Amino acid sequence: MHSEFYLTRDYMRLKYIHLGICCLFIYMGCSYLNTTSNANRLNYEYLIKEGKLYWEKRANPKSAKMAVLFFEKAFELNHQNFELTVSLSRACYFNGYYIEIDPAKRDTLYLKGANAALTGFQNTAYFQSFADTTSIDNSQLQITAIRKAPVETIPALYWWATNFGRYLTTKPVLTRIESREIIETAMHRIATLDEDYYYGGPTRFFGTFYSRLPGVPLDRAKSNFDQSLADSPDYLGTRVLRARYYHTKLGNRDLFEEDLNYVINADPSVLPDAMPENLFEQEKAKELLKHTSILFE
Repeated sequence: MHSEFYLTRDYMRLKYIHLGICCLFIYMGCSYLNTTSNANRLNYEYLIKEGKLYWEKRANPKSAKMAVLFFEKAFELNHQNFELTVSLSRACYFNGYYIEIDPAKRDTLYLKGANAALTGFQNTAYFQSFADTTSIDNSQLQITAIRKAPVETIPALYWWATNFGRYLTTKPVLTRIESREIIETAMHRIATLDEDYYYGGPTRFFGTFYSRLPGVPLDRAKSNFDQSLADSPDYLGTRVLRARYYHTKLGNRDLFEEDLNYVINADPSVLPDAMPENLFEQEKAKELLKHTSILFE
């Protein structure tokens, strides 16, 4: 009887030891997972913080490139952060438009920026409400959603359309025409909700877009450029685009030079938040003036 008691007690002791070891491994596993999770979170927050710091110094080309690098690494860890998708998209556009000189690399940046912004838009609760996609083409779904998009989606829509539109600038006419509806829909929606978004961005976009699109009366381009300048006269990029695409198309050499000289002599710091962009626009204006004779042959 005593032997049976001791056997039972030893068995229970071993059982408790086994249970304790299992609990220890579970605890260690959970601790590891929590540590890994915390490390990823801290790394993610660090990447965004560094990206923002470099973005503030984007007047320096190296800093602008580093901003893209950090935002992109953070984006790889989390596609759900709306603000991050917009930051990456805008940084890609900045690098593609102002810094990168290789056409293929510029296109890569524009497409990367467009895809990041589109991801941000598609991840919104608003877009997710368009759940039944079985009977509708994806592009048509996007157009339908864009037509009714709420104001909080503007940043993603704007930087998607701006990147994609810039990518299309160097593409064949047919390719541009095929994408016309969705881009126009996005910019019209933005203009309806906030015409002055990003310093008259929607009308500046249309001014450029209609200057280059065959079959569109050029007075539509003019009225859009005029409206953009009325909304934000100190954003120098509008005059540079008007000179490059509208004045050259009509052969207005005097007005071309007038716009570009205005940009070169302007104070870029009048818009502090867009001072880096204005500084680069002044450089673009100088380069365009050097090629005046070629552009007006």
